[in-house]
Amino acid sequence: MQPIRRVLFVGLGLSISFIGLLVWNIPLGGNEDSVNDWYGLIYFGWGLFGCFGLGPFVILYGLFNGLTSPSPKPQGRH
Repeated sequence: MQPIRRVLFVGLGLSISFIGLLVWNIPLGGNEDSVNDWYGLIYFGWGLFGCFGLGPFVILYGLFNGLTSPSPKPQGRH
């Protein structure tokens, strides 16, 4: 993978993790409305998944895919 694509994947993973961290920290609410509690739990789940699941996966993909992908074949003289 080209270095520019690797940097873009790492940046995308960091931004997904950061947004997931923000969404994960949305307060669940303490009022009597049960609909707000369900929305809070949905935000909590997506935030948890984004912060600790999808974000690190994209970061690791960007870091390690370039190491495992086949290297370009050298162009020889014909």
